[in-house]
Amino acid sequence: MTLGQLAQLVLLGTIWGSSYLMIKVAVAGIPPLPLVGGRLVLGAATLLAVLALRGIRLPRRPAAWADLTVMALAGNIAPFLLIAWGEQHIDSGLAAVLNATTPFFAVLFAVLAFRAERFSRAKLAGLLLGFGGVLVLSGADLAALASSSAQGQLAILLSSACYGFGFAYARARLRGEPLALSAGQILVASALLAPPTLLLTDLPALELTLPRLAAWIGLGAVSSGLAYILYYRLIAQVGAVNASLSTYLMPPVGVTLGWLVLGEPIGWRTVAGVAGILAGLAVVQGKVPVPLRRPRRAPACVAER
Repeated sequence: MTLGQLAQLVLLGTIWGSSYLMIKVAVAGIPPLPLVGGRLVLGAATLLAVLALRGIRLPRRPAAWADLTVMALAGNIAPFLLIAWGEQHIDSGLAAVLNATTPFFAVLFAVLAFRAERFSRAKLAGLLLGFGGVLVLSGADLAALASSSAQGQLAILLSSACYGFGFAYARARLRGEPLALSAGQILVASALLAPPTLLLTDLPALELTLPRLAAWIGLGAVSSGLAYILYYRLIAQVGAVNASLSTYLMPPVGVTLGWLVLGEPIGWRTVAGVAGILAGLAVVQGKVPVPLRRPRRAPACVAER
């Protein structure tokens, strides 16, 4: 990658990592339903404007829109609501770390539900390492199911499972222009969530402040809009594997911003949990080789190079 492409990669990881801080700030005065509903409308408007400028059309096949509806529910509405609700009860940094388990759930769904991959020993080792990091991070908190902290953490993990299903589903079913598919997905999600948002939200009761309004707009226009454009631009320039490296930045960015801006504590469990999850992610994605068997010795006639 060039220096410019590396800067774009860091920017993308920072945008997605900072979304947990923005959610934490916004949800203090904006309930999850209007927060997510407004975020989706802003994201859809941003992406549709970019499609119009580039002359890219939305998908036309009815089957594609059926798949996009599934993706809107599993990849946007459900996880966005779960994260917003969960961050009412836990720190933003903890949410960022727990949400980094998404690739582990994607592997599980790809193997068990869609039969798109095989369960290799390396993937199993990565899953054990990653979920071990979750146990270190959460400790006994998850055992106390009646506590708001445990429920908040479980909501974030469930959102990761939703994202994981969405990634596995998209890999198995979706074909076409990626940016058009993303715009269509968020458009469907905003259309589905707009009616209940308008019916159930008491708009005058929203406790809007300038930081909360800025976070709300940032979540929609930047995290759910411009970030997708940047992501697919990176895929075109450096490939999907290199573009996916941005996910490694999300937990440390989320933890650091929560500490700097909101004063959230960083303990040894946080550091150990982040290390375990990122190490498991690297193993699952094949970026760290795992020696699972002894290598065969080369025949004597083969010369060393």
